[in-house]
Amino acid sequence: MKKQVITRVLSLLLLAVPAMSLAAVTGTGSGATVGAANATGSLIATATVSAKCIITSTTNIVFASIDPTINGNYDGTGTIVTKCSKGTLEFLFIAPSVVGPLAMKSPTTLDVITYGLFTDVARTILFPGVTGGAKTNQPGTPVTTNVFGRVVVASGVNDSISAASDYTQALIATVEW
Repeated sequence: MKKQVITRVLSLLLLAVPAMSLAAVTGTGSGATVGAANATGSLIATATVSAKCIITSTTNIVFASIDPTINGNYDGTGTIVTKCSKGTLEFLFIAPSVVGPLAMKSPTTLDVITYGLFTDVARTILFPGVTGGAKTNQPGTPVTTNVFGRVVVASGVNDSISAASDYTQALIATVEW
C-alpha cells in the first residue's frame, strides 16, 4: 500500500517537472528521462501605418537682380521637399504669411515688387495658394517640388520700382493630405 501512495506522488512530481529525469526524482540512478510536453498557439503581429506627410526642407526663391529701367522677366526658383507615407495623396500650396498679395516689400522704403509663383518652368501654371485641388500620389520617399517665381517689369507692372533695396516676403508652404 505504501508503494501505491509513493507511485502516485511520483506521478504528480513528474507532471509538475516534466523535463527532469526519473533518476533525479526517485534517486534510483536508472537514467530514464521523461519526454517534455508542449502545446502550440498562434498570435498575429499587427501595425497600422497612418497617412502622413511632412515638409523636410525648403530653399528660398531667389530672383535675379532686377533692373527697374529694363522691362522684362526676372526669374527665381526655390524648392519644397516633402515626404509622405507611400500612396498618400499630397497637395502643396504656398501663401504669404500675412494675408495679402504676393508682394515683396523693402523694409526701408516700403516700396513693393509684385511677383507670381508657378508650378512649371515656363511659368504658365500658377502655384496653388489655397487648400484643396488636385493631389499628387506620393511614392513614400522624399519628393522635391520646384517653385518657379517671376517678377515682371513692364509698363504698368512693377514700373515704379526705383528704390535700391532688398525686398522680401515671408511665405508659408503647406502640405495637405
